[in-house]
Amino acid sequence: MSTNSTSSGILSKCAACGKGGDNLKVCTSCEQVSYCNAKCRNSHRSKHKKACKQYAAKIRDKNASIRAEVDAISEKMCSIEISDEELFADLPPKEDCEICMLPMPHSSVACCGVRTNYQRCCGKTICSGCVMASVEGMKEGNLKRWCPYCRAPIDITDEGFMRQIKKRMALNDGEAFSQMGLAYYNGDRGLPQDHGKAFDFFNRGAELGSIRAHYTLAMSYEHGVFIEKDMGKAINHYKSAAIRGHEGARYNLGIIEEQKGSFVQAFKHFMMAARSGDEDSLKKVGEGYKAGRVTKDEYTSTLRAHKVTRDEMKSEQRTKAWEMMAKRDSSLQSS
Repeated sequence: MSTNSTSSGILSKCAACGKGGDNLKVCTSCEQVSYCNAKCRNSHRSKHKKACKQYAAKIRDKNASIRAEVDAISEKMCSIEISDEELFADLPPKEDCEICMLPMPHSSVACCGVRTNYQRCCGKTICSGCVMASVEGMKEGNLKRWCPYCRAPIDITDEGFMRQIKKRMALNDGEAFSQMGLAYYNGDRGLPQDHGKAFDFFNRGAELGSIRAHYTLAMSYEHGVFIEKDMGKAINHYKSAAIRGHEGARYNLGIIEEQKGSFVQAFKHFMMAARSGDEDSLKKVGEGYKAGRVTKDEYTSTLRAHKVTRDEMKSEQRTKAWEMMAKRDSSLQSS
């Protein structure tokens, strides 16, 4: 059985004794009833057995259909050929934060000294500097507890997450599918850990153009995290993310090419990512210059472009948010 934290409908009460609560366990076979504990489940088994089998069969058929559809989507995306001309074309411009209007990295969460936040209420991505400023305003009583962009009330409950993310998915928001995939991958937001469902949602998100979904699938295929290792598919997803501007995907492509001994291709990737503001890629370009694989002009122009990009994204509020989150991450790792 899995924990039911949504507490809604027929799952909000124990099917055996009728008691409600936040720690009811959902029947994992049919997902139609909840129980207080194993004792209640066993006492109700004779009444529930037939219906459970019927619902379980329907779920299996539905999951098989979904699996076949997702597998087809996955194979279609992984079979798309991305030419070198497309791969090394000019990168798309960075998107601006909807609040401060400063550019943000394409890499999700944290990159180039800037963290970003997806707002599931409106589907907008804003920088953590603006989020932090909003949170500080709420603490001081100057702002209501609402989204900094759309002014929807902030709901941090699992129920709120599911309600808002499903609304975004109904609008074919690829990032919303990626967020649902993360929830299933981690087993949070009141959902059981289910890597199969996570894979399904990441593929749906990638199909709809989510850079995060492409990057997550690439990392998973490369390292065999929750799916079978497949470098061909990993590279394809990295390429799909890189042509959309994902700095981390571009860096990883450089590493893969470097390991293969394809140094010309590798340093093309490193220089593009460094010019987009990625610090790790800039270090690789520096190493390439010392090794004679990058010319002085290439190194100088990359340094200059890197600084311009970072300066364009920089703000006092963003730096403050970055340092605060880095301190938090450090304390979590040491605990």
